Amino acid sequence: MAESLRTHLIEELTDLLDAENQLTKALPKMAASSSTPTLKTAFQKHLQETRGQITRLETALRQLGEEPRRKTCEAMKGLITEGDEMMSNTPEGALRDAVMITAAQKVEHYEMATYGTARTYAQVLGERGVARLLAQTLKEEKAADAKLTTIAERSVNEEAAQEWSSQEEGLIERSTAWMGATMEATSKQLASGARRAGAMVGLAQDSPKPRTTRRSTTAARTRKSSRKTSNRRS
Repeated sequence: MAESLRTHLIEELTDLLDAENQLTKALPKMAASSSTPTLKTAFQKHLQETRGQITRLETALRQLGEEPRRKTCEAMKGLITEGDEMMSNTPEGALRDAVMITAAQKVEHYEMATYGTARTYAQVLGERGVARLLAQTLKEEKAADAKLTTIAERSVNEEAAQEWSSQEEGLIERSTAWMGATMEATSKQLASGARRAGAMVGLAQDSPKPRTTRRSTTAARTRKSSRKTSNRRS
């Protein structure tokens, strides 16, 4: 049982080693993309901490009799990819900062869970030196997460909400303008159609009366001749 737990601890530490190395590439991008100065500073500080955490992980593995090696941490790879996609789909500003805080805290929570588990394994195995190293890193991860929460609650979240509100207002204004233009064009089309219809009605009213039929004309001549004959007899 102990040997199995030791093997699992080594696997967890090897996984964490790659995770931290992946972060050393992601954090500079996040710092460069930050609009909030305190957030930029937080990412830069955590980059320095991450480098120290890599050293601790290598030391812990050697204390366990293992040479540090790299094994891709798929969990961290997925979290970083998701964060990159969120950043690329969000315009620069407080809203992007809020998105980055979300992505960074997902990473922190993953790391806190993994470091906490690994520390417990080390304690159970009696590896006190390894447990102390992992506890030190766990403390840093918790502090980084708390710092991100503070930054979000003090400024970024409110500013991001204002940006979102402004974007919605702009969208409503553009939609209203489009609807107004569409209604105006429709009104012009209806008015033009009404004028054409009116003109057609006017033509129908002004058209000449139909000619008298030959039969009617003949009957009128017969009546007129009869009146003349009657007058001569009188």
